[in-house]
Amino acid sequence: MKSWMWTVFLLCAAIAFGGCSDSKNQASKDSAAKEAASKKVESDSKGEKPEKTNRVARERPAVPVKVSIVDEGTITSSLVFDSVLETESSVEIFSEASGVILEVLVEEGDRVETGQILARMENEEQRVDADEARARYEHEKGNFERTTGLHERNLINQQEFDNAKFNLEQMRLRYERTRIQLENTIVRSTVSGVVTARVAQEGSRVTANRPLFSVMNLDELFANVNVPGQHLLVVEQGLPAVIDSELIEGVRYDAFVKLVSPIVDPESGTFKAKVAISDVNGMPIYPGMFVNVRVIVDTSDNAVLVPKEAIVHEGDLKYIFKVQGGKARKMLLQEGYSNVGYVQAISGLEKGDSVIVMGHSALKDGANVKVVADAVAAEESQTKSNGSAEG
Repeated sequence: MKSWMWTVFLLCAAIAFGGCSDSKNQASKDSAAKEAASKKVESDSKGEKPEKTNRVARERPAVPVKVSIVDEGTITSSLVFDSVLETESSVEIFSEASGVILEVLVEEGDRVETGQILARMENEEQRVDADEARARYEHEKGNFERTTGLHERNLINQQEFDNAKFNLEQMRLRYERTRIQLENTIVRSTVSGVVTARVAQEGSRVTANRPLFSVMNLDELFANVNVPGQHLLVVEQGLPAVIDSELIEGVRYDAFVKLVSPIVDPESGTFKAKVAISDVNGMPIYPGMFVNVRVIVDTSDNAVLVPKEAIVHEGDLKYIFKVQGGKARKMLLQEGYSNVGYVQAISGLEKGDSVIVMGHSALKDGANVKVVADAVAAEESQTKSNGSAEG
């Protein structure tokens, strides 16, 4: 009985001790929570934020760009057309004799002048015939001189004199014919221009009237354009024009309106105009080249000129970015006349302003920018910046 009671007593003591320990732990936890809450209230009252959200806002890095300085100059109003160059003179050079070609003196692309020798043919037979005819002519000419003296002294009658005169003329014509045949063995250019085709081959036998060369006169190049009918009173003969090659960059030729048709095509509503090149100036140009033709109808002096590289297209509107105080300012472009490289700004820009011509593809109004002189460096920096943003 005593052992049972002793066991119950120990159990009760253990339970009482455990409850006391749990109460102390709970009290400790409640005290820590109250202390944390007190610190939070104190921190909030001082305007402090938790360490987790305590970050300083960073300013966006400047975007590297290339700029161009706005300048003033002369710009024209033009009517622009696409066309193909043609030539007024393109001829084929034929063989006037039959025989073997001994020598070819020109190649395709060579410039030749009228009368220049292009090739020589075998001519021994023609030369012998010419020498023989010349000898007979000289002999007959001596006989006629003696006959003339006899006729003047009335020693021969008129018929004998006329016969001698006829024989002399026959010998002269025969000699001229053989001389022409000898000359025909030399192939000459009939026009000035550039050799565009060469069929003649040394050692080959050709027949008369066979084409051997083609020569184009590049001094008479022109482009036909179809002008809308509403410009009939504006486009007139003598207007200045400019022709740009679409195949060779930077090649430009001065031109003028040579002819204007007074008839408007009722189906297309256009009329034809011929724009001729004034001077080739030794630059490469050939018939068949695709060209851009600009007929100048008006000119504006002291115009504010903006490079076309600065224009950003958004739908039907055009914008530019002007650099002000290290920031990009987006502006709507009000344009006037334009040419191949520039456009006239009607308002918003002045001479000396800086407009962005590279690095503006993804810019926003007010963005920080850094002007980079080297276009390549700007492009590389822009690429790295985009890569970092995407990463």
